[in-house]
This record gives sequence, C-alpha cells and structure tokens, in this order.
Amino acid sequence: MTEYRLKGGLLFCLSLFTVSVQAHESFLQLHGGWQYRWGDSPFDIQGRPEWALQDIANGAWQEIDFPSNPPGRDGRSNVWFRIVLPNGNWHDPVIYIYSVDLIVQVYLDGRKIYQYGYFDQNGQGRFEGWPWHMIQLPADFAGKSLYFRVFSDYSDIGLWGEVKLMERLDLIKLILEHSVEQIIVSGFSLLIAGLAFVFALLQAERRSFFYLALFALASALMVFGQSQVKLWLFNAPLFWDHLAATGYFLLPVAMALLFGEWCAGSKYQTLIALLWRFHLGYAIGANVLPLLGYSAISRMYFVFDGIFAISLTLLFAVAFSRFRHVNNEQKFIIVTFAFFNLLLLLDMVVAHSILAWQRIPLAWGLLSFSLALISISLYHFVQTQTALKRLNATLEQKVKDRTRELELLATRDPLTNIMNRRAFYQKGEPIFRAAMRYKRNLSVIVLDIDHFKHFNDAYGHAVGDQVLVMVADCFRKNCRDSDFAARFGGEEFVLLLEEADSHSAVKFAERLRISVAELRLPDIKQTITASLGIACLKPETQNLDELIIRADRALYEAKHSGRNRCCYL
Repeated sequence: MTEYRLKGGLLFCLSLFTVSVQAHESFLQLHGGWQYRWGDSPFDIQGRPEWALQDIANGAWQEIDFPSNPPGRDGRSNVWFRIVLPNGNWHDPVIYIYSVDLIVQVYLDGRKIYQYGYFDQNGQGRFEGWPWHMIQLPADFAGKSLYFRVFSDYSDIGLWGEVKLMERLDLIKLILEHSVEQIIVSGFSLLIAGLAFVFALLQAERRSFFYLALFALASALMVFGQSQVKLWLFNAPLFWDHLAATGYFLLPVAMALLFGEWCAGSKYQTLIALLWRFHLGYAIGANVLPLLGYSAISRMYFVFDGIFAISLTLLFAVAFSRFRHVNNEQKFIIVTFAFFNLLLLLDMVVAHSILAWQRIPLAWGLLSFSLALISISLYHFVQTQTALKRLNATLEQKVKDRTRELELLATRDPLTNIMNRRAFYQKGEPIFRAAMRYKRNLSVIVLDIDHFKHFNDAYGHAVGDQVLVMVADCFRKNCRDSDFAARFGGEEFVLLLEEADSHSAVKFAERLRISVAELRLPDIKQTITASLGIACLKPETQNLDELIIRADRALYEAKHSGRNRCCYL
C-alpha cells in the first residue's frame, strides 16, 4: 500500500512531463533465457521451495523463449519458471510484468520476495484479477536465478505480455505513458454517453440515442478498466476486471440494439433481437455467477470471445447489407463501428496467443466512434436549440403568467389567502420526515372557531367569511417564519410548528387563543373564540396524518371541556 501511495503522489508530478516529453526509458526485455518445470515444488521445514534451492543445471528444467503456456500442459495447473538475472548498473531495479495467469509467487535465493494471490496447501488458489506487477529486486541480484511459482486453471498459464528489468521511476513513466490516452478517451466517451442520454430524453429518435449512450458507456468502462494507472486510483484489481468485463460483455448488446433500430422491419430483425437478448443474459450471468462463487470472471472471457467473434461477423454482415438503405449519419457510425470492432477482434486474437503479444490501440477505435457520435449529437442539439428558441420567444411570457396563476390556485385558500390542505401536506411531509430522521421537535395545532355556524345563521355568510379572514390574520401576526398554517375546511385550521416542544407549543397555542378572543366585529355582540388541540411528535409516530389526528382528539377534549381553551394530548 505504501508503494501505491508513493506512485499516486508521483502521478501528479510526472503526468504533465510524461505527456509533453518523451521519456528515455532504461530497461532490459527479459524475453529469452527462460526455463520451465511442470508441477509444484515441495517445501522444506523452513518453508523454502526446494526447486528454488537446487542447482541451476538441474535436468528437470526445460528451455522456453517466454514464460507463458509451455508445451505439454495436459490439464496441469501448476508450473515454475526461472531466469538468470543479467548484470547492469541499476539504481532502484524492479521487474515489471504486464500480467500473470493467474496467481504467482517470486523467489530469489530461496526467499520469497513477491506474491500476488493466495496459494493453499495444494499449491492452488482462486482468481484475484489481472493487474500489472512490480517486483522489487535487491542490489545484489545480478547473476542470481529468479523463480516464479504460478497457478492457473484458466486457458493460459504463466506470465503474459511483457517482462522487463528496469528502474522504478522509468516504470512509473511507462505506466503513465500507456494510460494517458486511455484515460482521456474513456473520460471523453463517458461525456459522450451522457450527451447521448440527454438527447435520448429530448429527441424524437429516443431509442437510437439511448443505444448509442449504452455503447459509449460500455466502451468507456472497458477501455478505462484496461488502463494500468487505475490501480493507483483504487488498488482493487478484481473490481477493475469486473468493471472492464461488464463494459466488454455489454458491447454486443448495444451494437445489436443499434443495428436493430437501423434494420427495423427487415428480415434480420428476429436474428438481431436474439443476439442482444442472449448477450444481455450472458453479461448478467458473467457478473452474478462469480459473486455467487460458481465461477470466476476469467473463465467467462474464453467462452465470450468465441461467441462475440461470431456475433460481430453476423452484425457487420447485416449492417453492410443494409448500408445503402440508411442515412449518411448511420453510415458514418457504421464505418467507425467497423474500425473499432476490427481493433477489438485483433485484441481478442492477441489475448488468445494467435498473434504475438502487442498493445492494440483500442482507445483510438473508441475515439473515432466518440467523435462520430459527438458530431452527430451536436448537429441534432443545434437543431433542437434553434427550434426551442423560436418556440420560447412566443410562449415564455404566457407560460410564466399561467404558472403563477396555477400556483396560487393550487396552494392557496382563496378566502383567507393562507395554505390549503394540499399545500400543507406538500410542505409539511418533508419537514415531518426530517424531524423524525434527525430527532427534532415538531408540533401540530388544530384550531376550530367556536359556534361558527351561529355567525352564518344569525348574521349571514359574509360575516362568517369575515371571521375566517380575521382568524387567519391572527396566524400571520403570531406565527414565526418557520411556522405555517392552512385552512383544512370550514372553520378548521391546522398549524405546524418546527422545533417546538410541548411546552413551547402549549404556550404558543394559549397566546393564539387569547389573540382570537380579542377580535371584535362592529355591531355584533357575539364574541369570537376558538378551541385548540395540540399534539407533539413522538418516536412512535408513523406519519403526519397520525400527528394531526392526535391534535384533533385534543381539540375534541377542548370543546368537550367548555370551548375557548387549549388542550394537549
């Protein structure tokens, strides 16, 4: 972990230099002078492998050009490799390995100096991911034999890609140089995926843009998952391999969906639908089965690559058979698809050792597709924005006026100009949930005007309406900024008091009751009074309605006790 933190800090210092200046790397390719031996070494009582302690000329060892996939495997899963380290003037020497299938231990002078993965007592273990490896060497390594103990139940076994003896600083520069374009392209593709998704929400051709977004996202995940610098961001190789595999396995899904859109109504539609459904099921299973312990993500690649190659052949046969029937935009995308997937096929061939190992520039294929996508997306965006501006010029003011009217109608009681029941719940529900979550005080008061029916019957509804307005004015004069009231119907009002405990709520209710009792109507002898019920939030309260119901019960007690009083339950 200390080494990864060191390299993470150096990343920022070296990245600009790496991009602008081609570093001169000092390294030796270790692509010759190797020997291998099938099986696993016994260990002495001190835990040292006997094969690493024997004389280098032991006849059990066989020559091999590169320590990968020796002949005569016959289902075996354990193999050892060794090499005599060369002389040289090194300051901080390390061995760099592009990847290992699947787990490895490294010994020098019979002492273990590196391990990736965990070997059980039978010399076996489980897949831990495909990271690159840096093995630190002691200063006196020259002329000594370096031993590699490897286990793999995968189709390949041994070291893979390239093995170099180099300076630690040169290795850091190498990782940066090989990762810069992948980081830039994958980040750019994520941006494109986001833009395409936005267009999927705005444009008429929703599904096409959504499928393009899925393809860009899957490609970006795959390319970034293959970048080596990712381990400096988060040292979890298996996580990154799952991420890259998810993107890789989703590529044919997105491609088949796109081709299905372009070939709608053709005789190929059923075939394309079967392809994307099959690959979607494979992508889900390839992630779920390893999590359940039934397989490893490494085994999923071997089967998938063969299926993917067949699917690519079918899709492009369909695409180019329809090439004359699609528009210019779709032709441009098909061509960039072809370039990207040609690189995918080459990478697949290299991965299965059909071609000699080399770095395939998948990022360039992805970049070509991304540029095609963004140019088309920008074209549609400009068209959409122009149309929207013309439409907004005539409708904007009308929309604002109508919105203001609807807001008043939807949230205000037209007589008292305070909240209605609907607005009370819209504003009160989030406050209630926050109070429950953070254990804050919250109180509800239900107020009912005493003998209100008598005002309407004796003096007319106009006087009754005036009483309601006067009571609502009392709320405005007595409530804090954080409190709010609503008319629930007839002569009943509900108030919600934030950060108010039972003592504060009762005190406020009493002050409000007195304020109402002081109201006077000209030439009318009947006094205006109100009864109030109070309820406070308790840990067992389930919802806002329950709080209001308890306050309503308290109101009933207040009325039953003689009216013009406050009651708390």
